[in-house]
Amino acid sequence: MYRFLLACIVPLFFGAVLWSQTVAVSGTVLAENDNSPIIGAFVVVEGTSIGAETDMNGKFIIRNVPSSAKSVRVSCLSMKTATFPISRNMVIYLQDESQNLDEVMVVAYGTAKKSSYAGSASLVKSDAIKDLPNAGFQDALNGRVAGLQVTSSSGQAGSVNSIRIRGIGSMNASNEPLYVVDGVPVFSGTAGSMNGYTYSTNNLLSTLNPDDIESVSVLKDAAASSLYGSRAANGVIIITTKRGKEGRPVVRLNASVGFTPTWATDNYEPAGVQAQVNMLYTVFHNYMTAGSSHATDAEAATWAINKLNSKFNKYGYQFSSQGSGAYDNVAISEYDNSGRGGKYYDWDKAYFRTAVYQSYDMSVSGATPLTNYYASIAYMGDEGRLKVNSFDRTSARVNLNQKAGKIFEFGTNISMSRTKRSGYNDTRSTANNNFMQTRNLLWGLYWPTDYKTGDPWTTRYGSYAQNNVYYDKEWGNDASTLNSSISETVTAHLLPGLDLKSVLSYDNTTVKHVCPLKVVDGLYKV
Repeated sequence: MYRFLLACIVPLFFGAVLWSQTVAVSGTVLAENDNSPIIGAFVVVEGTSIGAETDMNGKFIIRNVPSSAKSVRVSCLSMKTATFPISRNMVIYLQDESQNLDEVMVVAYGTAKKSSYAGSASLVKSDAIKDLPNAGFQDALNGRVAGLQVTSSSGQAGSVNSIRIRGIGSMNASNEPLYVVDGVPVFSGTAGSMNGYTYSTNNLLSTLNPDDIESVSVLKDAAASSLYGSRAANGVIIITTKRGKEGRPVVRLNASVGFTPTWATDNYEPAGVQAQVNMLYTVFHNYMTAGSSHATDAEAATWAINKLNSKFNKYGYQFSSQGSGAYDNVAISEYDNSGRGGKYYDWDKAYFRTAVYQSYDMSVSGATPLTNYYASIAYMGDEGRLKVNSFDRTSARVNLNQKAGKIFEFGTNISMSRTKRSGYNDTRSTANNNFMQTRNLLWGLYWPTDYKTGDPWTTRYGSYAQNNVYYDKEWGNDASTLNSSISETVTAHLLPGLDLKSVLSYDNTTVKHVCPLKVVDGLYKV
């Protein structure tokens, strides 16, 4: 009997000991400003992965908490994360992050509050970047940063603007600032562009998805050279990509579509072909009567009609006039059975289009006390008004941070981007821009093909000006860029305010230009 009682009492004793080693922690989480309950706040026992989420009334209960636990860590989106000692029936007040967060920006060695930073710097957050329908983030800085100039030298689809911080510092050397993405200096500027009459601008910053950017810090004075040295002579632009926030995983989908129709870029309505022919006839007529020739109206009318025919017979048009006055109506008919009587070529329709802009972004982010992650994939397509002008980008990014104990923290940033663009150099003067010549006088009378043979005009004098309907199919001016970037960081938190950080990065960019070769008279020509 004694042994039987002992066998029953001992398990009960040890069970009571084990039960006494864990406790239940409960309480309520409220907003400090209005005492309203906070729904969905995460309460985690410090040093463990044990936690709970607050309900509709802001209440929580955490079971099986080790009796040795001393505090809990409470976090919620848009609220300031804080730590509180464990007590019975806890009442926790969280502060609104927008009321307590001084503007923090990334500087050379880490982060600093703007109010305490001694140098000259500006901060632009993601809210100013995310809604801009552009390939780059540069437009978001325009007008928001003192002493910074954002200029555009190209209207090509996918082009990014150039940035100058406090003017031009050199006549010969580069005036581009140094760009730093997540602590790693990156190459910027044009890479692999073709030279000469036509080329496609290809700035590497267009490979960066603006939707992945959390903030942009612009360092503008000598303090910028504290880490980057002479490379910071033109200023430093530090780009910080997004990270996850503690709480539930956040899945974000964003899609936008825009149009640039014809009427959005037409500033005036040109006169019709008939009105233009009558005007040119009047100019020729007045030249003969008012000039040194002192011709009669009949002589001037005959000379003006012959002048028109000499210019446009080869395009299939015949001109005549019933009278001899300077302002008589000129009849336009077809010449040599060309079949073009009453028809005119629409160069605007041949060159231009209704451009479409489209952007699609998807991201997943979140964080726990030990792990922080952000992953995104995006596509952007940008068409220019010119049919040969287009840009598209496909990009993906993964940012992962993992804490290992109380000292070490590991970070991995991986980004890949593929861009493809096509177009022509639009930095030349409008006098040399073939596409601007659609505004020329009597342009509808010029056709891209010979009415006799149907062959395209390939010489300037055959079609009066450059025949891009033909050359757009002969010349390839496409550029594709593949960019891959990987950075690994190891941070050791040695003391409060003292960190030891090591960064290993790899950045590779491959640029390919497509310029097909044509066989002309047995020879390869571009």
